[in-house]
Amino acid sequence: MRAINLTLFAALCLGCGAQLPKFKVIREWKYINFTWADEQTYEQAETNGLYIPKNIVVSGLKHFENHYYITLPRMRDGVPATLARIPSGFTRSTAPLLEPYPSWSMNMQGDCNALQNVQNIEIDPRGYLWIIDGGRVETLNPKPIIKCPPKLIIYNIMNNIAMTTYTFPDEVASFNGSYLYDLVLDFSDGGYAYITDNSGKDPGLIVYSLKENNSWKIRHGPSMRADPNAAQFRVNEVTISAPINIAGIALGPKVQASDDKVKISEDREVYYAPLSSLRLFSLNTTVLKDVKSSNNGNEYQGAVMDLGEKPSQSVGMIMDNKANLYYGLLGTNAVAKWDTKMTFQGNQRPIARDPEYLQWVTSFTFDNGNLTVLVNKLNKFIYNGYNVNEANFRLITAFIDSKSYLEDNFAYDTNEYSTKEPQASTSDQMYHNHMDHMAHINGNMDTPSTASKFFLSSVVVLVSLVLML
Repeated sequence: MRAINLTLFAALCLGCGAQLPKFKVIREWKYINFTWADEQTYEQAETNGLYIPKNIVVSGLKHFENHYYITLPRMRDGVPATLARIPSGFTRSTAPLLEPYPSWSMNMQGDCNALQNVQNIEIDPRGYLWIIDGGRVETLNPKPIIKCPPKLIIYNIMNNIAMTTYTFPDEVASFNGSYLYDLVLDFSDGGYAYITDNSGKDPGLIVYSLKENNSWKIRHGPSMRADPNAAQFRVNEVTISAPINIAGIALGPKVQASDDKVKISEDREVYYAPLSSLRLFSLNTTVLKDVKSSNNGNEYQGAVMDLGEKPSQSVGMIMDNKANLYYGLLGTNAVAKWDTKMTFQGNQRPIARDPEYLQWVTSFTFDNGNLTVLVNKLNKFIYNGYNVNEANFRLITAFIDSKSYLEDNFAYDTNEYSTKEPQASTSDQMYHNHMDHMAHINGNMDTPSTASKFFLSSVVVLVSLVLML
């Protein structure tokens, strides 16, 4: 396999201070294919319309140990798996086949005990995979298939077992109208998931309490619905014109600096934005964790923080363990960074920009100090599907010496904080104890069998890329 070094965009970033990270392409696909059991199964899937390459989009990305976990939402027909994984690190092909995860059977469309439509996932440091399954499939088709309810699954990667399956009540996530988009995890008070519902009819922030096995929804039209003035924008040659509600979400740090001392606070900010908006908003977790904030299904009446304006619309965002928020800028084909210890306005800075390689930044993950970005050209997919003769999906990575927000107990820069390392908080311990208890109840399972045959692997030249502003 040949490697080609290619500098796409390099310029001086006046006033940026620190050196910008150097990004490189590590995976690139024209279309997605899978580790089929055998060639006959593959051919039958193609013949029967169960596998249509131009209809498959990748959307969510998370890393754990030696794999990237990738979501494939069933927006159109012909998507045989909605959750899969690939090895991280060096691979012989830069376009590896995707292994349906946890198994082919757990991705069976029409089986409500299996995964139906997964837009995004999260993985905590102990290997618990949190999966939000919207239930409805073929959501971009004129008549979506509505058979299975929206649910949350917590899956133990280490023991290969589903530990919790929670079906959302209709008043929280509508059976025929919700769209579970993204989530973040909060270990305080026994554990919470905060989930964006991108519903066109009833958008909001869903709160799931692990300890109570209960959920509720916060609705706030001014910050969670699309801004009509930002509903139309261009991504290269494609005009997007649609009011798209709350989508991206990130959880702020609980480790804070105060008078040169370390302060650990369970009161954290949840950052979010509608896709069709130039604003960034936040709500405190004390509000979200209070079921009274759901106001019996009516609009939340309390204060919401409007942090200010972004240069463009965003969908993917992520917080690191040093209080830095990273987010995509769709209209400018860029990735931006904001240090949340500073004011939002005047302190955002782009760290990468390229009109081809950063076309629709959809998701982020951290792995071994790297920030890895998933790009999917959704702007082209929405209207016509993909041209499978050109590169459509990329993983692009850069070393930034940071970890996930989920590991922020250990996010101490001696230039900013005290050097004393804190112990795990009581709330964190409650969460871990609860998960350990569930693991004891459920027991272990054998590792599901993996597919036996790899084929039709397209060989793509590895492109090393420096993206700088």
